Amino acid sequence: MLLFSALEIFLTWAFAGFALIGIGSAILALLVEDFSLFDAFWMGLSGSVAVLEIWNLLLPITSSTTMVLFCAGILGIFLNRFILFNRVKMVLQSPLWLILFAVAIALFIALRSAGPCDYYDTGLYGAPAVRWIQSYPAVPGLTNLHGRLGFNSSVFLFIAVLQQGLWRDLAHHLFAGLIIAALCLSILPACVRVFAKSYVSPADWFHSILAIPAIFWATRSKIVGTLTDEPAAIACLVAAGLLFENFSQSNDASQPSRGSSRLLVATSLFSLAVSFKLSTVVFALLAWCLAYRRIWLLSRSTQKRTTYLVAALTFSALILLPWLVRSIILSGYPLFPATILGFPVDWKTPFCVAKWYATGVQSWGRIPEASAADTHGFAWLSVWLGHAFRNRVAFQVPLTISLAGLAAFFALRIRSKPSPPCSWLWPLLPSLAAMVFWFWASPDMRFGQFAIWTTAGTLGTCGIVAATSGRPPAYARTASALLLLLLVWCLVGYGWKEPYRLLLAVEGLPPLPTADLVVRHTLSGLSVYVPAHGYQCWNAPLPCTPYFDETLRLRNGASMRSGFKSQLRAENLQKFWPTTVR
Repeated sequence: MLLFSALEIFLTWAFAGFALIGIGSAILALLVEDFSLFDAFWMGLSGSVAVLEIWNLLLPITSSTTMVLFCAGILGIFLNRFILFNRVKMVLQSPLWLILFAVAIALFIALRSAGPCDYYDTGLYGAPAVRWIQSYPAVPGLTNLHGRLGFNSSVFLFIAVLQQGLWRDLAHHLFAGLIIAALCLSILPACVRVFAKSYVSPADWFHSILAIPAIFWATRSKIVGTLTDEPAAIACLVAAGLLFENFSQSNDASQPSRGSSRLLVATSLFSLAVSFKLSTVVFALLAWCLAYRRIWLLSRSTQKRTTYLVAALTFSALILLPWLVRSIILSGYPLFPATILGFPVDWKTPFCVAKWYATGVQSWGRIPEASAADTHGFAWLSVWLGHAFRNRVAFQVPLTISLAGLAAFFALRIRSKPSPPCSWLWPLLPSLAAMVFWFWASPDMRFGQFAIWTTAGTLGTCGIVAATSGRPPAYARTASALLLLLLVWCLVGYGWKEPYRLLLAVEGLPPLPTADLVVRHTLSGLSVYVPAHGYQCWNAPLPCTPYFDETLRLRNGASMRSGFKSQLRAENLQKFWPTTVR
C-alpha cells in the first residue's frame, strides 16, 4: 500500500511537471529559441504562481483553476513540441543507469512524501490558509482572525491548486517533495560530472556543494506538510546557481555562453522566493539586481537588451505586485508582520498586534519557546550559539566548507602570478548581506539556509577551483571525496530512524489530523472555532483560530467574504493570547 501511494505521488508529480514545463516553455519561447527542460520547469513554476496570485485576488482556487493551468501547460507543450522533443531526446540519450538513478531519486522522495504530517505549522496556520484560499478570494482583514494567515506565502496557493479531485485534503503530500525532487534532478548532472571526473566547470562544483542540503532535505528533513522554508530556500539556491554559472562563464572559455535567457529564469525565481517567504527579501533583492546588471552587460544588441530588461521587470512584477496587493488585503500591510507602509483601510490589523507578531517571530528565531523579554538584548546569544554549533547541515558543514574554501583561495591566490580572476565572488554580496539581515531579524537556522549555503557554495567553489586548476586529477578526486564525507556527516546525525519508523507504519496516504474544537462567541455574536487543546486548527471548519479575540467582528455583519475587523488593544493581548509566538 505504501509503494502504491508513492507511485500515485510520483505520477502526479510527472503530470504537474509536464504542465509546468509546458507553461514555462510558452513563456521562454516568447524570447528565446532554445532552453532546457529544467529552465522551462522553473519558469513554469514562477508563471503559475503569478497566475494564482492574480486569480485569488478575484476568485477562490478551485478545480477550474487547476484545469486552466493544466490546459495552459498542454498548449505550451503543443506549441513548443519540437524544442521540447529535442530536449527529451537528449535526455534519453543519457546513460541508462543515469536515467534509472534519476527515477529512483524521485521515487524515493515520493515514498517519503507518503508519510504522515507531523509539521507543526501545518496545523497552526498552513492547512487553514489553504482552506481559506479554496473557499474565498483574498479576504480583507483575515489576519485579524489569525495573524499567521497574513504571512501570505504563495506556497499555500500552489498547494490549493493541487488539492483538487482525488487529492482533496491530501495535497500536503505533494508540493514540498515535488520542489525537493526538482532540485535534486536539476543538480544531478553536475554531480555526475564531478564524480565521473569528466570536464568540471566551477558551476558544477557549486551545484555539487548544494547537493549536501538537497540530499539532507530529501532524506532527513520534514517533507510532508505546508512547508515554506525549504521551497523558498530552493528557489533562491536554483537562481543563485544560474547566477553563479553566468559569472563563472566569463572566466571559462571552454563553456559556451548561454546568454541572458537563463538570467530571466533567475530573476523570476528570486521574485518567487520572496512570495514564498518574506525572509528571503534582502538576498533576493540584491541577487536580482546582480542578475539585472548582468543582463545589461551581456546583451550586445540594444533591441535585445531592452527586450530582456523589460521582460525581467515584467515577470518579477507579475509575481510580486499581486502578492503585495494580496498582503494588503489580508492585513493592511504590504509586508506583514512588518508594520511599514501600512494602508489606511478599516480592516487593517491593529499596529500593536502586528508589532507583537514581528517581535514574536524575532524571539522565536533567537530561542524557541522563550518569551520576548528573555530574548531582549544579547543575553540570548549564548543559548543560540549552543544550538547552532550542534546543527550539522546548517552550521557545521557550511562553515567548514566556507572557511576551507576561503583559506585555499587566498593561500593559492597569493602564490599565483598574476592572480586569477574572481568575478564569481559577486554572489557573496547578497548572501552575506542576507545573513546579516537574518541574524538581526530572526536567526533560526531554517530561515537562513539559502544565504548560508550560497556562501558555502561560492567560497567552497573558489577554494576547490584554486586548488585543482592545472593540477593532477587526484586533487579533484580528493575534493569530491571530502564533499562526500561532509554529506555523510550530515546524514548520520541523531534521530534519522524515527521518520522512517513513522513512514513504515502508515497504510495509504494519511489525511491531516483532526483537532478537537470548541465554539466561542465574540462580542458581536460571531461564532469562532477554537482548538480545545493546543494551538492547531488543522483542517477545521471556517472560521477557526487558536487566538480568540472577543472584539473580532465581520465587516458587514453577514458574510465572511467581506472580511474581519478587530479593536484589540495592546493591554488586551496577554488576556487572549499566550506570552510566546510560535
